[in-house]
Amino acid sequence: MPHALDVSLSLAWLLACGTLGLVLLLILSLLLLRWVRWRREPQLQAFQARWRRLLMRCALGDDVQNELPLLQSRERWPFMKLWLHCQMSLHGPARDRLARLAQTLDCGPMALSRLNSLYAAERLMAILALGFLKDASAQPAVLEQMRSGGSQTVVYAARALLEIDARAHADEVVQTLLQRQNLDLSLVSVLHKPFRAQLQQVLLSQAPAASSSDDQILPWLRLARALTLQLPAQMLAPFLTDQRSTDVLIAAIRLFQGESGRGMVAAHARHEDWRVRAQVAQALGQIGMPNDADVLVHMTTDLQWWVRYRAAQALLRIPGLGPQRVRSLISTTQDRYAANMLAAVMAEEGTAA
Repeated sequence: MPHALDVSLSLAWLLACGTLGLVLLLILSLLLLRWVRWRREPQLQAFQARWRRLLMRCALGDDVQNELPLLQSRERWPFMKLWLHCQMSLHGPARDRLARLAQTLDCGPMALSRLNSLYAAERLMAILALGFLKDASAQPAVLEQMRSGGSQTVVYAARALLEIDARAHADEVVQTLLQRQNLDLSLVSVLHKPFRAQLQQVLLSQAPAASSSDDQILPWLRLARALTLQLPAQMLAPFLTDQRSTDVLIAAIRLFQGESGRGMVAAHARHEDWRVRAQVAQALGQIGMPNDADVLVHMTTDLQWWVRYRAAQALLRIPGLGPQRVRSLISTTQDRYAANMLAAVMAEEGTAA
């Protein structure tokens, strides 16, 4: 028994010493990495300053071919990141000049090789770089990324294909975006902004029929909103019937613009789902007129907090009412929750009574 206890104590000491050794090794590794980064930081800053100046001159139209320094292998990816940042910041002929410069430096093969990187950020940057290089030979690789990649990869690959040839790829890009679930629509809106005209034309040609299912209509409505599509009220009307799902109703209401759709939106002010009612109130705050005040005043007495909040906001945003008139309208409800909500919204927005 004492022998077994001695063995257990020895093993415990070995485990403790091993753990302490690993912790010390980890600390030393972190200190080493920090020291390496500190040593390389001045070199990186000098590298970026030198190349940023050359890239800006190239974008402005200067001939810098004879001034290009030799890119070392370890400098090629930092250059690619700097070049891509410039591409995203500029428009027009400047992009074409930067693309020719990168082609001269043989950046295409490097970007292709990074498509298989273990790091998602590098893969996404490589996809964008291939698009800005406008290399038609890279189309098969980028198409494969769009067809089989994850939700973010699809959006980046679609942008790259539009950069290479928007006319040739707009149709397939729209089809792919409509078919993918869990798409990051905010990313679509940002990355595809330069190609909204081409994508909107294709999207309008593929508008779902009134007899289509909600599963077909909802992706189309959401993509239309991401691309800030301006749709006539008559086109949206079939999607605002009581037979539609809550998600379809909300997506359609968000797309209404101008006075022509006010009546169709206000018709859902008493919908059984509070999320629809809240969206109605928010929409009327953008497209509503003084004639819609009665609907919104009633909505400030809703049982749901969010509906009351959106309705109070909307009343203060409708042109021609004014805070004093809104306060007077709310007082007719004799509902203290409505009055409290209006007071809270006015305080939040700094509106004087």
